[in-house]
Amino acid sequence: MTQAVGRADDLALLRAYEPVLRLTQGEYFVPVAVDAYVAGASLIRTQAGTSTVLAGPGSLTLDDLARQGAAQDGPGLSLSGLSEPASWWGRVRRLLPGRRPSFRAGNRLAQVGLLGRTIDTLSRVSLLLRGSVPGGSAATAYAVQQERLSPDSPTYYGRVVRGGDWIVCQYWFFYSFNNWRSGFSGVNEHEADWEQVTIYLDGTGTLDDAGLPPARWVVFSAHDEVGDDLRRRWDDPDLSIVGGRHPVVFAGAGSHSGAYLAGDYLITIAPPSLGGVVPAVRRVAKIFAPWARAAQTEGLGIPYVDYARGDGPAIGPEQEQSWNPVVIDEDTPWVRDYRGLWGHDTQDRLGGERGPAGPRYERNATVRPSWGDPVGWAGLAKVAPSPEAEARLVADRIEQIDSRVSALEAEATAVGHDLTSRAAALGPDSPDVRALAPDELALSSLRMEAVHLRDERVRLERAAREGLPTAGPHAHLSHRRTPIASSERTRDRVLAFWAVISTPIVLYLLAGFFKPEVTDRPIAAVLVIAFVLGVEAFARGYLGAYLLRLVAVLGLIVLLADVAANWQTVAYWVLVASAVTVLLVNLRDVLRR
Repeated sequence: MTQAVGRADDLALLRAYEPVLRLTQGEYFVPVAVDAYVAGASLIRTQAGTSTVLAGPGSLTLDDLARQGAAQDGPGLSLSGLSEPASWWGRVRRLLPGRRPSFRAGNRLAQVGLLGRTIDTLSRVSLLLRGSVPGGSAATAYAVQQERLSPDSPTYYGRVVRGGDWIVCQYWFFYSFNNWRSGFSGVNEHEADWEQVTIYLDGTGTLDDAGLPPARWVVFSAHDEVGDDLRRRWDDPDLSIVGGRHPVVFAGAGSHSGAYLAGDYLITIAPPSLGGVVPAVRRVAKIFAPWARAAQTEGLGIPYVDYARGDGPAIGPEQEQSWNPVVIDEDTPWVRDYRGLWGHDTQDRLGGERGPAGPRYERNATVRPSWGDPVGWAGLAKVAPSPEAEARLVADRIEQIDSRVSALEAEATAVGHDLTSRAAALGPDSPDVRALAPDELALSSLRMEAVHLRDERVRLERAAREGLPTAGPHAHLSHRRTPIASSERTRDRVLAFWAVISTPIVLYLLAGFFKPEVTDRPIAAVLVIAFVLGVEAFARGYLGAYLLRLVAVLGLIVLLADVAANWQTVAYWVLVASAVTVLLVNLRDVLRR
């Protein structure tokens, strides 16, 4: 009875703050219920490279999944809802116009520089050498969703955590597929996807006019944000809130990551350093493109765009579709006991093409920080829920300081008395007095700690008297993730066309170096690089800066060549100038005396 009442309270709190999910036009997938997915999925165990089907489609329930997971020690299990792959005609038919959502994107390759586009090509080729999702999987998964997973009844799995000064409401969304790569030219593709929204409420007993603990912070699932950068304050102007309680999350098309502002987000995945080659090339790129924006110069890597436009269907309060909530907690069997992957395990070495683990676990079967310690995960362990709570913490700290200072003073008095007595007994001329040096150091340490604590107390008293300083909503952020601004968008037709053909041209020109009739390869390589960079500079609007730096580099080369040809003369005059300089410095020092 107590557990039922607790779940009812949790459900009421979850419903009071449940988020609004805005999808992008052209999105295939929506959050669905896991029981329907599991019912049509296969459970697979992979050990030592061998896969064994433990349960086929139609034979699994969530309880069965929990039992199988409890019997398995560590990772090795995976689910696959694509156990009935589509025929070739079925795949083609499902990809025909009218059979899937339509989407129109810009030219993502035009948002980054030439080197980024080249690395992107290598990344695409790498899919041939590592695990990847079979073609047609997204179309099949979309058909399965429409036929079996009730997309017209979107579902979230809610959890409430109470402890300390915070009440945490977590909303977990399960998508049957992530088609960011095949549908939206993203970095990865995998069956199944778990995303979340976490809202942090004031748990100190403060209530609003409706008798609810007020919301203070919110976190959306994001690509690379960690710690403080994860969260946004409830009064952040970047945050849209429906009805005063329901934060709006803009889900990336295919990737399903959460954004606070609607728009297209440029994401640059840094490649390996390759023994220092990539950092060196990045520095060279900065020389030739000093005024290009960060995404083109510093962001040397693989370019992707996450489309979180929010112009598609919306789910949540006051929207065309409502949520179907399901309460979960630490004792929900399928959450607690199944530690395997949701979705096909491709064994991708880089991890991006593998299915994810569930709400509680990472892929290696360890507990997610966002589940085990949601407060610390968002960097809120050091943050008070409200100014009133912060004032109480300040008062508590002053009491602690007073108590500690009193103890330090008493200890210092005792240590000082003992030290003086022992020194007097030894006599001032005794060599054994030196042995008391560690005790003198300990006494000094006690007194210095007391001094620091008194200084801290003065600062805290001043803050309590004058009011604690208030910071802006973005003060805690080291990086504020924002969409590509309209002024940053690449609209020029020349650049858009060049972004498409530049990499093939570079590869073609490089292929020409291997022709037997090519004799002067170094000169040819320099000319090709200068030409390609020149076209890139013209397309991006910094041709003048490029030419100036090209002239500077050529001048430096000529100077170095001249020095190399006349090194003896150069060395003679450098040493003569050094001798004269040293003589003048020495004479100045003598005259000053």
